[in-house]
Amino acid sequence: MKKKYEKLAKRISESRDIVKEIESFGVTEDQKIDIMYYLSLTLQDNKKMKEITNFLKTYKENLSDSNNESIKADKKIIL
Repeated sequence: MKKKYEKLAKRISESRDIVKEIESFGVTEDQKIDIMYYLSLTLQDNKKMKEITNFLKTYKENLSDSNNESIKADKKIIL
């Protein structure tokens, strides 16, 4: 039982170290959401992945103009 708690404590400590390393880059709040979103996409448990990504999508900023319409690239013909 003691080994189990030691492994858990080590895993949590490593996770906190990773967060500290990310924080040392000086990331913005929006970048933190992006990082959490992209990390959640790597989860192997499909149900957890969908739940977390759907939740984070509500906070994720998308590329859009001031009218909340998606930005579309201008179509140009190059001759």
